[in-house]
Amino acid sequence: MKKALIFGEYKIARFLPVLRDRGYTDFVVYSAVEFDPALEFDATGVEVKLLGLDWDADDVHRVLDAERPDVAIANPYAHGQEQLPIVYGRAAARWDGRFVAHSAEFAEVACDKVKLHETGVARGWPVPAGAVCADAAAVAGAARELGFPLVIKEAQAQAGDGRFFAASAEELDAVLADGLAFPAIVQAFKTGEETGIELITAGGELMRWPVVSMGPLDAGLDPSKRARVAPYALPERAAARLDAFLTDIQDNFAPYGPWQIDFAVVEDDIVVLEINPRLGGLSDLGATGSGTDPHAVFTAAALGEPLPQARTRAVAIELPSVEIPGVEVPAHPEGAEVMQVTARKPTNRCFINTDRMQLVTTIGDLEAGKRWVKELDAAGLLRCSVESAFRQLEQGFGFFGGKAESR
Repeated sequence: MKKALIFGEYKIARFLPVLRDRGYTDFVVYSAVEFDPALEFDATGVEVKLLGLDWDADDVHRVLDAERPDVAIANPYAHGQEQLPIVYGRAAARWDGRFVAHSAEFAEVACDKVKLHETGVARGWPVPAGAVCADAAAVAGAARELGFPLVIKEAQAQAGDGRFFAASAEELDAVLADGLAFPAIVQAFKTGEETGIELITAGGELMRWPVVSMGPLDAGLDPSKRARVAPYALPERAAARLDAFLTDIQDNFAPYGPWQIDFAVVEDDIVVLEINPRLGGLSDLGATGSGTDPHAVFTAAALGEPLPQARTRAVAIELPSVEIPGVEVPAHPEGAEVMQVTARKPTNRCFINTDRMQLVTTIGDLEAGKRWVKELDAAGLLRCSVESAFRQLEQGFGFFGGKAESR
């Protein structure tokens, strides 16, 4: 009997089939939320225990000692777990068994926005112009130096928290009056196309999914309200800068597992906005557009299997939507593959206690895709503008020269 221990419940249903296929029969999932596994997936052999969000490396090490798994896998998600990769990295360095987790050095760069900025400046990464601030006076000084608009980020915060936009001195004063946790980073706000890429590192190799466009950056700093599309064609210079950045991290910071880069395309170059040391908001789009599920790939890689290639097979769009009781999602375009992701399952947890959902869909015909978007909007289900969804579809088809043939 082989035992797997997984820290984190996010998308756990996609881990289990891979583990079972490799002979694992005993599973312990440490979850940040309480849930009945029988309502989520085939729960045979699965025990769910509570994950402490305030755990340190000693706590994690005690769990590993008590459970003695054949493999342990760090699977953090953003809500409440954003800082745990640092803890996992420290514990993994002390564990004498197989614990698949990023190095603490990489996790610190990914989890601490001040650390990312300081490291980026030192290594010549394309990070926004900015200043590290220890108090409100330093923030005001940085604002005078950089000019408006600005983005202010607390060094360590959970997803959706600790990020603020200020277009004027008055708006900055309001941010400070509400209470800002220090240290913080103040950065020039870059207008451009927000993009992202999902990656997995294992066995010294790097696997990449297609680049995703999350639409033009806006003052709301919330890409979850925008349509996302893959693939997105980077300008030649931007692609080269991304390659160099990823190579430097791969060679010098020992990532081990999934990670994600959020960056802006500004003219023909990139500006790195953040690194996420986990699978997250792009994984469903990556799975749909390539047919290669990042969660399944990560699970197999955690067992020592080689990484495959993710190939772009179709234009895929992710539409921010809402669940309305009694309102059905319109029939999708012929030949499309639709993934409906809701907040109702605790292990999805893209959102918490909301009626929001994401519709992730391959589109084989541009005009059919546009008609479907209109039908979603007419049904009151669409949370982004029709025009923005159209723009994203057009960008996706532009990657293929206007055709939906895979490459």
